[in-house]
Amino acid sequence: MGIKYLWDTNTAIYYLQQQFPPKAEKYIDDLLLVSIPVISAITEIELLCWKTDSEKDMQILQGFISDCKVIEIESPVKYQTAEI
Repeated sequence: MGIKYLWDTNTAIYYLQQQFPPKAEKYIDDLLLVSIPVISAITEIELLCWKTDSEKDMQILQGFISDCKVIEIESPVKYQTAEI
């Protein structure tokens, strides 16, 4: 089975901070029961730059990232992006 959802940085932050409406939280909770979150390397970097309020928040963030499948960026993509 392929990747169905690629998490955006804001989606991850809002989910971790429980800022979604209850129906959306339940939807994401249900998704996480059957699949692991997938993020890009860029999202991982952005999450690691996120300023958390406490050490507990940082542990939650690091736990989330370690549970994710991270899609790395290949060199040709980086070079093409830099050219553009």
